[in-house]
Amino acid sequence: MEVTVVCHQCGSALPVEAEDASLQINCGNCRHAFLLGFSDAVRADTTVDRCPVCAGGDFYMRKDFDPKVGVTVIVIAALISAGFYYYGEDLAAYAILGGAALIDLAVYSRLKDLTVCYRCHAEFRGKYKTTADPFDLHTADELEQEYERRIGKR
Repeated sequence: MEVTVVCHQCGSALPVEAEDASLQINCGNCRHAFLLGFSDAVRADTTVDRCPVCAGGDFYMRKDFDPKVGVTVIVIAALISAGFYYYGEDLAAYAILGGAALIDLAVYSRLKDLTVCYRCHAEFRGKYKTTADPFDLHTADELEQEYERRIGKR
């Protein structure tokens, strides 16, 4: 299983393979050290039961796609469409928006799911059975604040 750890000092993404029971990694950007404790289920790529960074057990599922890229595609299409709309080409403007939405939907539907920790935002990729629920804003608000207080960011 591949785990992407997010450095809570600088926000860098640190990809790690879950092979050993415990592993210390250093952030390549700010040199902050992390001690990761992988559970047997995570190492065996069977399920995500405990986060190796924060030891939490609360996860959500999302598509393995950077949401910023999807929003960027739609914003660019909206700007191009606005240009056509400004010159009175309404049909072309709507066609561009519809085409961009269809492309975004096609890419989104082909992507795999990944599991994300609510507290530290570690991402888990592998062949494990996904058991996490979809994102819940209330849970995220509570658990992110708890983790930030624990690491001294609040």
